[in-house]
This record gives sequence, C-alpha cells and structure tokens, in this order.
Amino acid sequence: MLLFTIVCLFTAFWIFHTHTVLQNTGSPHSVVRLFNINTDLLYNIVTIFTLILLAISNIFYWRTGNGVFFLWSVLYFSAGIISLSVLEDARFSYTKQNGLWKEGFSSGLVVTIYLILIVILVTLVDFFIIKYVRKRFLIKHRNL
Repeated sequence: MLLFTIVCLFTAFWIFHTHTVLQNTGSPHSVVRLFNINTDLLYNIVTIFTLILLAISNIFYWRTGNGVFFLWSVLYFSAGIISLSVLEDARFSYTKQNGLWKEGFSSGLVVTIYLILIVILVTLVDFFIIKYVRKRFLIKHRNL
C-alpha cells in the first residue's frame, strides 16, 4: 500500500508539473515542445509503474489468493491515462489559442478509451493465468 501511495504521489506531482508548463510565458513553440517532452515522459512513467504494480499484484495474489490487488494497476493506469487525456486536451486548447493549430482534431478520448481497455484485457489475462498456475501449484503440493 505504501508503494502504491508513493507511485500515485510521484505521478500526481509530474502531472501537476506538466500542467504548469502551459502557463510558461516563453514562445508558444517552445512551450508546446517542452509540454510534449513532459507528456512523453509521463506516458512512460505511467506505463512503467503500471507494469511494476501488475508484477507486485501477481506476488500478492500468489501469497494471499485475493484478486483485489489487480485493481491497483488498472485503477492507477486508468487515472494516469485520463489525466494525460486532460493534459492533451489542454495542449490542444493552448495551440488553438496561440495560433499553432493546424486544422486537426484531438483524438485523446478515443486513445484513452482504447488504452484503458487494453490494460483491462492484459490484466484480466494475467489474472486468469496466475490463478490457473497458482491453483495447479496448490493442488500439486496438497497431493505430496
């Protein structure tokens, strides 16, 4: 639980830091470039921490048999990706306001839903695999 809290706090700090980049008074092109660098890093942070939480969930499930731990990675990833979607929308609005808009549309909502569904699917497959392996392991050790 402590690790989950630390991961969430670190991610929240980075989301806040990325949002404040848009309030920079520099040239709009450099602000957007810096913002894009920060959001790219944030995507990597969210992905890596999600994988770490999923691995830890496997360990906790193996020891306790309680599948609620898998919600950690899904909830964390969902919150992170939704926050990134909001940040992408803020960047889209910023580029429109500063004349950098090139007649495109933001597809953040579609990508967000797509990524969340993929993580839910991966987590469910992981859960069913670890559940099957654990069950086989416990049956094998009971018979000994």
